[in-house]
Amino acid sequence: MIIFVLLLALKAECSLAQTMCPGNTIPFDYQVCAPESRSECPAGFTCRSVNNNITGSAVYLCCESGQMTVGDWFSEKSFVPSILSQAPYTLLRTVNLTPASSLLNFPPIHVGDEVVVLSFPSFLTGTIESISLSAQANPGYLHIVTVIDPLFKPFAVLLNYNVIIGQPSQTVNLTSSSFVAYLDNSTSMPKQNSYRSEYLVLVYYSASQIILNGSTPKDKILGSSCSDTKCLFTNSALSSKLSQPMAGTVFYITTKNTVFTTSEDVAHSSATSHLLITSFIFIVSANLL
Repeated sequence: MIIFVLLLALKAECSLAQTMCPGNTIPFDYQVCAPESRSECPAGFTCRSVNNNITGSAVYLCCESGQMTVGDWFSEKSFVPSILSQAPYTLLRTVNLTPASSLLNFPPIHVGDEVVVLSFPSFLTGTIESISLSAQANPGYLHIVTVIDPLFKPFAVLLNYNVIIGQPSQTVNLTSSSFVAYLDNSTSMPKQNSYRSEYLVLVYYSASQIILNGSTPKDKILGSSCSDTKCLFTNSALSSKLSQPMAGTVFYITTKNTVFTTSEDVAHSSATSHLLITSFIFIVSANLL
């Protein structure tokens, strides 16, 4: 029995050994990875879909990421064409998050990076402090759209807009920009021990300022007819003011708690409402006696 199991394992290893990563690059090893889970691939590698030359089946392995284009990242993450019609022109070099406290400063974040903040339960959402572009931005205005969990519901949109670029620059600070955020809580998330969120960041350029109309964040960003991110980028109040993104990136943050409503929150809210109704009925009934 042990020999049989070893033969099966050896056969599987030999089969995977016939597998090459996209671009004919060599995988880090032949341990299968899961793209929907926190990446365990080492620096310089990411979890990518590859085809086995013998079986023809697709598996996920840790493949080199250094030669991946912005189009590779955005198509393999299903942003294009699921919610975006085209990828940005370039990748962002790095993103810097706003420190959550004097004890929590983040290093520069590159495309595909995993940030884990489980030791700080009060940290819910990463907000961008500055970005580093791969080329200088011309004088004008930048608008940075950050979407949390863009392919799912619930999702959130953080918009830093009308960031003034007075002279050509690669590093852009967002602390003085106008800011608006929309949180979609039309559905709840299951209660979990931790939450891994996908952050999609897109940078847009305009020669003049944009004006957001509406009295609520939803009106300003989505408008009255949009309820998902595909509509956000194709037919929303915001999309009509923006063209193709000049740069973009994607990374992940795992937190102890989430900014979104969870099933536990809903259950607690329902239980509280039931308790209030029961108490009200009891009080009214008592007053009738």
